[in-house]
Amino acid sequence: MTWLLSINKTTCYWTLAIVTIVFSIASSHFLMTDELYYSSYAEQLTKEQIHQMLTWANDSVLRFLGYIILPVIILVRVLFTSFCLQVGNLIQEYHWKYEKLYNISLKADAIYLLSSVCNFYFYAFFQPAKNIKELNINFLSVLKLKGFENVQSWLVMAFNSLNVFELLYIILLIVLIKASLRLSFLKSTIFVILTYCIGNYIYVIAMTFVYLNVAQ
Repeated sequence: MTWLLSINKTTCYWTLAIVTIVFSIASSHFLMTDELYYSSYAEQLTKEQIHQMLTWANDSVLRFLGYIILPVIILVRVLFTSFCLQVGNLIQEYHWKYEKLYNISLKADAIYLLSSVCNFYFYAFFQPAKNIKELNINFLSVLKLKGFENVQSWLVMAFNSLNVFELLYIILLIVLIKASLRLSFLKSTIFVILTYCIGNYIYVIAMTFVYLNVAQ
């Protein structure tokens, strides 16, 4: 994995950002259709209200703002992971440079891009979404397996985060840490579990709290 670590960080970041924006635009045009809006909100809103919602969603300025914020989201996600790793670095007194941890987190973020791309193709070609909520469900998650309607609201975020891509992300973090920081596979695994996995668990709890309050 040394070849992945050696890729220029700026090039890697903007490649992730550009491809993410491209698939976000594709999702807006091919997945977030007018028909999907009507099927999602027909029982809750009037046609006039749905039309107003579509007018707002299709506003070019708002769409542009939504696209340009995606690189910021990627950066925040990378910084979150590198922060979790840095906390473990300080506690264990490994004295690793933060730049290395940032580089590992940035390169591992390619898994999230892979997840978005695969999700797009799944809902575009294999199983069209019945409503907008379904588009936010990872197609290889426990939530997708059990069904959104069969899961209690406080478990939605947790079950969606339990997916194949999250597992691949953790594995890639372990492999990159092993390659970059010269730890054994076992020590790298324990380090990731005690840093990123715990941090992600806290994040899911926080997002669940937000989701429950917004949903209600």
